[in-house]
Amino acid sequence: MNKAVIIGASGHGRVIASILADQFGEILFVDANPYDDSVLDQKVLFQRIDDYRGYKFFLGIGNNEIRTILFSQLNELGIICSNCIAEQTFIARDAMIEQGVVICPGAVVGSKAVLHNNTIVNTLSSVDHDCILGENSQVTAGVTFGGNTVVGENCFFGIKSATIPGIKVGNNSKIMAGSVLYKDVPDNVLVGGNPARLIRAVE
Repeated sequence: MNKAVIIGASGHGRVIASILADQFGEILFVDANPYDDSVLDQKVLFQRIDDYRGYKFFLGIGNNEIRTILFSQLNELGIICSNCIAEQTFIARDAMIEQGVVICPGAVVGSKAVLHNNTIVNTLSSVDHDCILGENSQVTAGVTFGGNTVVGENCFFGIKSATIPGIKVGNNSKIMAGSVLYKDVPDNVLVGGNPARLIRAVE
């Protein structure tokens, strides 16, 4: 019987569970703030990690910073996070998908696109041809990347944001909901609007 462990029992974790429901006979949630009998404390997981070696692990954490830390901790323990890819997606045959990637229903990943480790492409988002999504980044619902968009590590794209083709977004930058990027974005900034403009620096 296939078994899955989902770390994180809030909204994003439940989305992953809904995608995996037909693939696994048993799904166990792990959360630092357990709220029912199906949820184990995160500390219990790491103390008893060997008990779960037969499970596939999925990160159900939406927060980029926390997800990045847990991804690294699991790798140090020899646990490779599995990809969670909904059946209702289109992924080009020559796209490259690394480890711990989540691709939600209705998403499109185009030809020669690259999704690096621990990234999320949410519901109805489009990552067009030759785009690159850097490690630990998240694309929320309804986002559109024009072809050849290159996104750095630890980035966040709010709902319904978009880029024209060829845009480069620096590491750790955040794009507000509804924004449209017509020019490159440097590292460590928050941008928003249409056309998108600098709002402030981020730590």
